[in-house]
Amino acid sequence: MSDTEATSTTEQPSLSLVSKLLPVWIILAMAIGLLLGKFWPQLGKALEPGIPLGLFLMIYPAMTKLELGEIRSAIRDWKPAAIVIFFNYAINPFLLYFFGWIFLRDYPDLWTGLVLLGVAPCIAMVLVWTDLARGNGPLGIVLMAWNSLIQMVTTPFFIWLILGARVSVDIGLVGQSVLLYLGLPLLVGALSRRWMLRSKGLAWFEKKALPVLDDLQLIALMATLIVMFALQGDVILQYPGLILQMATPLVLFFFVLFFGVFLVSRKVGFCYADSATTGFHCTGRNFELAIAIALTAFAARPMVAVSTVIGPLIEVPLMLTIVYLAKKLEWRFFGTNTAGACQTQASRNQIDRV
Repeated sequence: MSDTEATSTTEQPSLSLVSKLLPVWIILAMAIGLLLGKFWPQLGKALEPGIPLGLFLMIYPAMTKLELGEIRSAIRDWKPAAIVIFFNYAINPFLLYFFGWIFLRDYPDLWTGLVLLGVAPCIAMVLVWTDLARGNGPLGIVLMAWNSLIQMVTTPFFIWLILGARVSVDIGLVGQSVLLYLGLPLLVGALSRRWMLRSKGLAWFEKKALPVLDDLQLIALMATLIVMFALQGDVILQYPGLILQMATPLVLFFFVLFFGVFLVSRKVGFCYADSATTGFHCTGRNFELAIAIALTAFAARPMVAVSTVIGPLIEVPLMLTIVYLAKKLEWRFFGTNTAGACQTQASRNQIDRV
């Protein structure tokens, strides 16, 4: 996969109108959420149970695009997993600690929250970023599985090593995330894809179903973003200075890490789709786990929990911005318009025979 050639075009691709306006949708969703949080906070609380559904609807469209044969092929490709494991567990926790030392060493609770955000990689939303950036979906599934297993052991170790706090990781919480945001969407996506291909055919699936599913993904993404900001609108308005304090190290972390991994992946011969997928799986953070640990292990320090809540409010628009930039830079860095394709014709024929 990583050693195969990417499909190239002779002209630089142009982004669709929706992709070009993605930053506008981000800002609009954030603004709507903040206004709802200020003037109608009850609505955000009432819609909170719908967040898991929104996350499911964001991940499900990506799963309908997967072939099981592609996942088996991704398992055999060890280089992306090696890069992700190295950066996630040898670099990331210490990189966020370093940025926290530069910007937050006078604010120990915020620094602690920043470290909590850095100790575990994302195992849910990262599939959405990969799909939106036209990354390698099967490879993303494999990398997410690796991260799901490894972080169960490494998370308490890094918290003890960096913060000196002995905490236990809720294995059930991690397992629930894996089941809800990987297992269930993968099962439903595979079954619905199979039904649509058998009953409607490949042409209908690609021309009719996929555009609708892509729209569903963006609608679910914006709706979830609105609810998240509506829920935390009071925190943002009550502690506006904390947003700026947390934003600086997080912005540096996300941009330095993603584009660093992106270029390293390109250097070792990955195509755009694999490079983007590797970058997102090294960059996205498991903020659900960070918030849960802050509320339990650091219950006596409430500002730690506040800082971890602020984290995803900064991360989501940042990751969407990186999605936009990655697609813009594909032609410049790789000279291709792969749209997620990263296989030779021989590979495709092999998959079609599975």
